[in-house]
Amino acid sequence: MRVLSVYVNSLPSPYREILEREVEKLKKWSDVLAIGLAGSISRGDFWHGADLDIEVVLRGDKPKSLENTEQEISVDFAYFSESQIEDIPHDTRPIYDPMLILTRTLKKRTKKQLWRAMIRRNTNVIEACLKKARSTLQGDPYSALCHIQHGCAGLGSNLILATGSVPSVRRMISKLEAAMSSVKRSDLFNDYISLYGMPDTLEKTDFLCEQLKQGYREVWVYMNKKAVGPSYMVQQPRSKAWFRNRIQPIFEHDKRDLVWIVFIEYPFILRFIFNTMGVDDFPERVFEPFTNLSGPPTHWINRYRRILNLVPKGSVPELLSTAEELNAEVKKLAGKKYMNFETVF
Repeated sequence: MRVLSVYVNSLPSPYREILEREVEKLKKWSDVLAIGLAGSISRGDFWHGADLDIEVVLRGDKPKSLENTEQEISVDFAYFSESQIEDIPHDTRPIYDPMLILTRTLKKRTKKQLWRAMIRRNTNVIEACLKKARSTLQGDPYSALCHIQHGCAGLGSNLILATGSVPSVRRMISKLEAAMSSVKRSDLFNDYISLYGMPDTLEKTDFLCEQLKQGYREVWVYMNKKAVGPSYMVQQPRSKAWFRNRIQPIFEHDKRDLVWIVFIEYPFILRFIFNTMGVDDFPERVFEPFTNLSGPPTHWINRYRRILNLVPKGSVPELLSTAEELNAEVKKLAGKKYMNFETVF
């Protein structure tokens, strides 16, 4: 794969100054072998809510670690040992690579191999979630809806990957619209956003944004103390800066992306809450473990119930069928470019 360098001087302010500052700090570390930049900025896909994703290769065999920081903007660091360098993100571009260890690793890759691996991984999760949704549909339709939406986060990524484009977690819907337009499949786009209650839920974006903001405040300190949550909750004691840098720009950029991120973030955090309760796997009946409980986890699940109630209960069977049909369609699209699904799955 062709490896491009980052032209730091061409980045807008304050990204340029922050990147230069952080790279200079890292270069002073005795065990730093290489530094790269990943994410939207490395791809030249700049938007006002972009963060800096700095990838660092360290000498030795230390476990991979992530560090989320909120500065003037969001700056994330991922640390890889020499033995883990193959796991470095596909869109990484070298900034500091005196031994060419990062450049050589990136050159060995092909886009087809990378996309195939991501599509396969997403599809395994999608199909496991849809299986749970099918089994709970009759008795607990909102648990089924949770499984549909949670699993179909990866379905959106697969649809984008199938066109050769790059998905973005915080701009999934706007990226998907462009990808489906490029292959003249707006029907798939409309089917996909229906899984998250759109277009009707677009009328509730203020409500959804507030539910996420208040939900973070209630559960963040609890997860921080438990040290079981996602890295951003474990490493940062409060949600205010995270919400300002990571979520508010989504709301300002495209409210469809905000709707999607709220429906995805609630079950994502729930997985960690279940761990604090000794529940190892995401249960089929999502709400049962919260019977007779109180406190931050219950506040989170109660807000999630209110969010799910924006989607009519009677529409859930049709949404499940839509999700299953979309999964079949993405296999057709991806199979033409990247894999034979009949032999892979």
